[in-house]
Amino acid sequence: MKLDGSIAAVVTGGASGLGEGTARAIAATGAKVAVFDLNEERGEIVAAEIGGVFCKVDVTDDASVAAAFAKARAAHGQERLTVNCAGIATGQKTVSRKKDTGEIRAHDMAQFERTVRVNLFGTFRVLSQSAAGMVTL
Repeated sequence: MKLDGSIAAVVTGGASGLGEGTARAIAATGAKVAVFDLNEERGEIVAAEIGGVFCKVDVTDDASVAAAFAKARAAHGQERLTVNCAGIATGQKTVSRKKDTGEIRAHDMAQFERTVRVNLFGTFRVLSQSAAGMVTL
């Protein structure tokens, strides 16, 4: 795909790390970039620096994702490129032992489920809604 000013792109997790780097690289080609992220303060800064639009979004929520796409499409038109970089990492062992008592503790399943909701379901939710928009053209 040739990237230029005629292409609208969405980058989830675009306010930091790999997402920010990806958003900046895509914007450097002239493409219009929508930065999707929860971090509103940093997202607004990145979007302003790359000439893009910031869309606050929680990738675990259908309505939030839909609203972000609506805002991005109103600003740039239908995206032709979506890159998912939104993700979290749970810094917890599968099993651990308390140092003071020796008690064995299993991984906190709520943390694992949150990671799956963001990294797996969130990625699919964004791609699905993006693809639905793309087939309308």
